[in-house]
This record gives sequence, C-alpha cells and structure tokens, in this order.
Amino acid sequence: MHIKYFRYIEPRDPTNDDFSSEIVTLSEQEILDTYWDYWYSKVCEKFGKSEYSTKSCIKDWCAAHRAWRVENHQGER
Repeated sequence: MHIKYFRYIEPRDPTNDDFSSEIVTLSEQEILDTYWDYWYSKVCEKFGKSEYSTKSCIKDWCAAHRAWRVENHQGER
C-alpha cells in the first residue's frame, strides 16, 4: 500500500511575538487517527448517520488546513 502524505503550514503563536510558521507533514493514517472521530461526529450531526468515507474525511481535513498532497516527501517530516 502506498502511503499518502499531506503538508500544511502551521502558524506559531503570535501572542508570543512569534509570527513565523512551521511546515507540518502528516500521513493519511495520522490524519485519520487524529481527525476521524471529530469529523465523523460533526458530519453525522449535520447529515445524519451513514457510512462516510475516509477519502471524504481527508478531503475536508485538507480544505480546513489548506493542505496539499506531497508526492515525494522522502522522509521529510
């Protein structure tokens, strides 16, 4: 199985006068491990219980984080 990776820019805490940012790379599994339960509960709340796909979850996570798929990250994390 080919592991998919996604990257987004995480701003640091501007309240500490740190306006820099960090690039974060997560695997598809890491995203699902941390986001699925929250996402699934919100989707069920809005649209009712059904079988929702992990692909839809990842797509929504990417939109929320303005993330993009990394084709060849070669161990960069």
